[in-house]
Amino acid sequence: GWSNILDKYGKSDEAIDRLLATGVIIRKDDGRHYDRFRDRLMFPIRDARGRCIGFGGRILGDGEPKYLNSPETVLFHKGRELYGLWEARQALRNIEQLVVVEGYMDVVALARNGINFAVATLGTATTAEHLNRLFRLTENVSFCFDGDRAGRKAAWRALETALPHIREGRQIRFVFLPDGQDPDSFVNENGSKGFLKALEEGIALSDFLIAELASEVDLATVDGKARFAELAKPLVARIPTGVYRDLLMDSLADTVGLTTEKLERNMGKANDGRPGAQRPRTALGRRIEASKAKPSVVRRAITLLLNFPEAGAKLDLEKIAGVKRPGTDLLTALIETVQAEPNITTAGLLERWRHDEAGRHLGKLAAVELPTDEDFDAAAELQDCLQQLAVAGRRERVDFLIEKQRLDALSDAEKAELRQLA
Repeated sequence: GWSNILDKYGKSDEAIDRLLATGVIIRKDDGRHYDRFRDRLMFPIRDARGRCIGFGGRILGDGEPKYLNSPETVLFHKGRELYGLWEARQALRNIEQLVVVEGYMDVVALARNGINFAVATLGTATTAEHLNRLFRLTENVSFCFDGDRAGRKAAWRALETALPHIREGRQIRFVFLPDGQDPDSFVNENGSKGFLKALEEGIALSDFLIAELASEVDLATVDGKARFAELAKPLVARIPTGVYRDLLMDSLADTVGLTTEKLERNMGKANDGRPGAQRPRTALGRRIEASKAKPSVVRRAITLLLNFPEAGAKLDLEKIAGVKRPGTDLLTALIETVQAEPNITTAGLLERWRHDEAGRHLGKLAAVELPTDEDFDAAAELQDCLQQLAVAGRRERVDFLIEKQRLDALSDAEKAELRQLA
């Protein structure tokens, strides 16, 4: 039917708004609604904590599209999530390797054959965020593609995205299956041993890079070698300085018949003046960079509260009553909400602030990946955040009163407050 979900769960305007926000129904031009997923085999898409944040659906009969995913929502972002990653973490205590495939049916087929370390992108090319998530769990990542032209093109896009993430200890390989086969059909025909053998025979990123560039030129000629070096130049510039980059430069130099020193000189050191170049940094520059990279205490607290609403049950709001930092009002409102409604969920909080200007970025914070191990104590982390804010608030108040004292403008009450704070 066209409205099974709508009929069951959309019994009020508020309920319909929630269904629209999560992408399971669609609004037509005339204002009526219908189900997004119809006559499909449904696959739940889970975040790092196992919460269902979206769906994938495969058509059961004829029709298009064959595969359909949830749209982008405050909870679900295609460029961030990987199908099967949560399941892999549940199945394996230590993840020695992960293989990235192109569809969730591939992940399911591999799992059925005992290969439970496969994940899939969700209708998008591999992103930097995907790679960040993968390398948090393992040092060995393989990309598995069809062996046709489209597969090699997809592999090249993955290689380009991976270049800034390469460093010593990490290994990226590319596996190309025979034409006309995908991981689903290949593992069903060749078994898990056949697929594992294909993974072992995968092409290292450096070898794939050199082979692809070499296929575009004639290395038997001087012009071809010069063109090869020119094509390699922007790619090398994206690789962080280190042993891996040095070894790759050695391989590139061997390919064109130059010494590494000559090739680097002719490539202008590849990094000089280019985005991502490794420039010397002053102490001030390092401090600025660190401050940009470290999220504020308020932002950290809001992120924790969104992901673990129950952790805010016993927080003492009096601690931050006088703190005036940006975002403190929103944090206070969120704490008041979780304390007033102990059973509220992450989705409930996002829905509560969906139309609020102050809460327009909450969806991104709710999607931040936090530790999921047993040692992580969200309540203790939140208490620490509030303590830091309280200390900062007192410090700012003392500075304000001292400055006012310097101008001889303190009231008796403020003098007493300053003595107490100091």
